[in-house]
Amino acid sequence: MMLFLQLLVNGIIAGSVYALIGLGFGIIYSTTRTFHFAHGAVYSISGYMAYQIVFWNLPFWLAVGLSIALAVFLGTAIEWLIYRPLRKIGATGMEILISSMGVFILLQNLSIIVWRSDPRVLPVAEVLQKGISIGGVWTTLLQLLIVFVSLVLWAVLLLFIKRTKVGKAIRALENDPEMTEIVGIEPDRIRLIVYGLGSSLAAVSAILMTVDVGIDPHSGMMALLIGVIAVIVGGAGNYAGTALAGLLLGVAENIGIWKVSSEWKATIAFGVLVVFIIFRPTGILGKKSH
Repeated sequence: MMLFLQLLVNGIIAGSVYALIGLGFGIIYSTTRTFHFAHGAVYSISGYMAYQIVFWNLPFWLAVGLSIALAVFLGTAIEWLIYRPLRKIGATGMEILISSMGVFILLQNLSIIVWRSDPRVLPVAEVLQKGISIGGVWTTLLQLLIVFVSLVLWAVLLLFIKRTKVGKAIRALENDPEMTEIVGIEPDRIRLIVYGLGSSLAAVSAILMTVDVGIDPHSGMMALLIGVIAVIVGGAGNYAGTALAGLLLGVAENIGIWKVSSEWKATIAFGVLVVFIIFRPTGILGKKSH
């Protein structure tokens, strides 16, 4: 029983970051209907940038700020310089997807050239890494902080989408792009905001993952996989559902390795996806994708 509780806690910690990854990918996909393959590269480069800045003995807060800024720059630049021109010449979704894959491969190889393929872990204060026992279940202050930061960002994003003028414009573009233009909302401007917002969430989730378990050039592909599954299981456009789906993925993976090797984590994630496609195609909260 104690082992189960430990795995459950580990799953919640991982799932809280997975939720952020899913939300970052989900807000881009749901609003633009673009399969932003390059999101995975933005994720991994953000983690590496934070590591590099700390490696230069600069303050941790500066590493976080510059990493997020770089992610926002990359995300908006990809939209502005690649996706927007392709849309203007009538490119299909598949053509944009292929271009996104090209950007992903380019950025991934650039990161390998700069940082090689060795995994990197972002160092933090030793006090945060000290193990603490809660009712026999072990965790660290760092992991508790990761869950706290994730929960705060979930709440902030949901409030932003529902309560702010920009958030309502994002939902309008998501639900009816043609009507959005009629009422005077600029779709291109909203898309830039969405790519910046989604990329900033990718950066935060990459930093949280880098301080906990580390990052390598292939982490971007895994992050992309998690984001896609979270959006499908949660329901495209259902941000609360996407967050819950990310949490579920983390719990399922960590409890799943109780009986099988940790190498099967990706298979477990796909298993969750298949179960929902068959038995709950409308998503975890029942909202239909559109």
